[in-house]
Amino acid sequence: MAARSAAATAPAYEGSQTPGFAPSAPGAKLYAPTLAADGRTPPPRDDLRTSLLAAVRATARKQRRKPPESDARLDWVMTDLARHVRGDELPALDVVEFLLAHYGLVEPSPHILLSSVPTRGAAELSARARGEIAEMMREADIDRVGVGVDRTDDTIYIALALQERRVTLLEAVPRRLPSRGHAPIAGRIARGLTHPEIVITAPDGSVREQTPPLRDGAVRGDLQCGADGRYQVEFVASGATGSAVLANFPVYCGVEPPSASPRGAGVHPAAVTPEEAEKQLLALINRDRKAAGVAPVVIDDHLTAIARAHTHDMVDHDFVGHVSPRTGGPVDRVHRAGLQPTFISENVGRGYTADEAEQGFMSSPGHRANIVDPRPRRVGIGIVFGAPVTGTRPMFVTQLFSN
Repeated sequence: MAARSAAATAPAYEGSQTPGFAPSAPGAKLYAPTLAADGRTPPPRDDLRTSLLAAVRATARKQRRKPPESDARLDWVMTDLARHVRGDELPALDVVEFLLAHYGLVEPSPHILLSSVPTRGAAELSARARGEIAEMMREADIDRVGVGVDRTDDTIYIALALQERRVTLLEAVPRRLPSRGHAPIAGRIARGLTHPEIVITAPDGSVREQTPPLRDGAVRGDLQCGADGRYQVEFVASGATGSAVLANFPVYCGVEPPSASPRGAGVHPAAVTPEEAEKQLLALINRDRKAAGVAPVVIDDHLTAIARAHTHDMVDHDFVGHVSPRTGGPVDRVHRAGLQPTFISENVGRGYTADEAEQGFMSSPGHRANIVDPRPRRVGIGIVFGAPVTGTRPMFVTQLFSN
């Protein structure tokens, strides 16, 4: 019996392509372990940013949590979103990932709050944001906060990010390496996590897994440049709800990192039913398998029923993961349904539409490995929409693969 799982929580959106933009500040040369090591200065002072940071810290204290640290790198990510996302748009996943890497952050996409009011409504905006901040902070243990503010044409736009930090780099990792270069990849993972892996996708799409031992909470691997191009590096470890992505970032070998986003920051989400989204996701899975040179998978009603039930469990009990206190892991769920395959893998995530949910999975080495693995021949897809968060319904996703 072979089984592997991967979980993602990055936001996902769908919409029309718009022209790209250059970030507001220079890119980082390193993924630094701390803000002090990066040395980046924050965006210009703004009283609204100060007020929102105070609201985040007050909310943390009220919820008996440690107040998250302000980080100038994340401030700049949010400043660019505040300057470029307008109206009823949502931030595009690929743009958020580009900005995080540009400013030297290795963690996956944060929880993001976007809002806007007329200039005279700053007090109203701050008050309204407090309730939404409290709701966002109930969803996860938040370690880092970033706030961006843009005042344009009598309107104030804000973008606020709350980010988990479950791995700390032990030494800086260059964003760019020379041809045939190499760099140590080492991190200290959060307490309670086990079975760490370092997973790397090469420019040709091949995935390599490293399983170094966990010693004193630290894991050490390495990146060896083969062909020139982009290498996607991911830290994965297991916790109470199964495997989870702790960090996911690109390193460029022999080529320069991109200096501008190839597309606009905002997109308009498309309204679809869960069944329509499941059909879209099946087509996207097979598109990506075809591009990788592997046979398509077919939808399986039994696997779909299992996947939908697990997705309902995640929605009803407010978690994203493979291991449930009620149903166990993916192997348990499949066996309980009377199925006895020799191979099972699972991707789970939380997004907003099928198109960029798949994009989010494919940008993660572990999730990509599950999608393009040649062994599965069948798939079950379960999509359930949750209650609106900051005005938008999140989409919870389970992909369950089997032979």
